[in-house]
Amino acid sequence: MSCEIQKNKTALQYSLEMIKNISTVSDFFTTPLGLTTFGYKRVYPNGQYLFLSTNQDWLKYHYQNVKDHGAFFGEAMDTAHLNHSYRVLWPSTHHDHFLDALNHFGMWHGMNFYKWRGDYLELWTFSTSCDRGGISQIYLNTLPYFEDFIHYFNLKCSEIISIKDEKKLAYLEQCLSTPARKTSSNPLSEIINQIKIDKFLINAPNGLITLTKRESECLKLLGTGKSAKEVAAILEISPRTVEYYVNQIKEKTGCYSKSKLLKITQSSNLNV
Repeated sequence: MSCEIQKNKTALQYSLEMIKNISTVSDFFTTPLGLTTFGYKRVYPNGQYLFLSTNQDWLKYHYQNVKDHGAFFGEAMDTAHLNHSYRVLWPSTHHDHFLDALNHFGMWHGMNFYKWRGDYLELWTFSTSCDRGGISQIYLNTLPYFEDFIHYFNLKCSEIISIKDEKKLAYLEQCLSTPARKTSSNPLSEIINQIKIDKFLINAPNGLITLTKRESECLKLLGTGKSAKEVAAILEISPRTVEYYVNQIKEKTGCYSKSKLLKITQSSNLNV
């Protein structure tokens, strides 16, 4: 038995053991929206990857048979590499073996979210049954909630998706590489990703003030009741850095108590 096959068998066993955990964290969000499968993947340039899914049959098939990302998702990964993050709706018609396999295992009308983390790519994927063709509008109307769920999932499952133990990692024959610029096959997703907002205006007791994107992210998360440590984990920065941003916000707004900061958060539209 080759080393790669053994790695994939060990990684599959881990992923199967985690199905219940992943479902417990994701069902409260996916079920009310009519979504039937949620998946998480972390891919490294050398072909190693961590893959988790609520679909047991797809997990088994993926680890035992999938050798590459397919044409459509391969291009999406390239685009994410260029833009650092990317969102894409699955096409309704296609000629792609990977998408065909997803459909075979009951996953249709999906949406993927990608984010590059410097030395690896993270992917969160949502899909539903064949008869839910109109769900794409739900995706687009609720994008901020999907982004919030992704942050929540990474926080709640931080130990599960950690790769301190390399036995969690499988091996894919197709490696990632720095891509040449391509034209996206999904114009709407391309437009969404081209809208770059790095400053946010909010009303403070001392008037209209400007927050940076990072300051806005910290303020929004703190407003949901998260601690500075939790915010740091979600944003992948240190708690000390969070404290720095909070102090900057206090200086700008003139609000030095937590209750006043929360009041500003509740009255502001911080969709970051």
